[in-house]
Amino acid sequence: KKIIEALTKQREQHLLQQKKRNENLVLSIFPPMVAKDLIRRQTRQTLKASQSGGDFGFGDMSLVRSVAHMHHEVTILFTDIVGFTAMSQTVAPQQVMEFL
Repeated sequence: KKIIEALTKQREQHLLQQKKRNENLVLSIFPPMVAKDLIRRQTRQTLKASQSGGDFGFGDMSLVRSVAHMHHEVTILFTDIVGFTAMSQTVAPQQVMEFL
């Protein structure tokens, strides 16, 4: 029985370390608000899976749902500057920033 308890504790520690690494990866890729939402949703999905004996993977972790937020007095301009890519590869980064 002690061997089983020791193995169980070791496995739980390994899973917690893996969970922390996964969360750190998500936090390093996405903006904080999006990362926290993804982690929260994954935690809920994992709890449901553990209660029902289901899949523990990212399964339906879809990024399709909206994460838009309202910002007052903000304008966003989308534009295509002809020749920008070629120009940005031939000049210093400071010159690109000054151009923009």
